[in-house]
Amino acid sequence: MNPLSPSSTAIHRFSWRTFIQYGSIWIASSVIAACTNSNQPSTSNSQLDKVTFSTN
Repeated sequence: MNPLSPSSTAIHRFSWRTFIQYGSIWIASSVIAACTNSNQPSTSNSQLDKVTFSTN
C-alpha cells in the first residue's frame, strides 16, 4: 500500500475548479445578503420617528 495514496491522507486538497465554484457561491451569497433589506418594517404605512436634539 502506498503511504501517500489519496485515501490515506488526512488533508483534502481542492482542485482549482472546486475552489472557483465555492468562491463563486460565497460571493453570490454575500451579494444577495448585502442587497436584501431585512431591517425595514413589514407594514406599508410606516413613518419616521421625530427626534429632537438639544444642548445646553
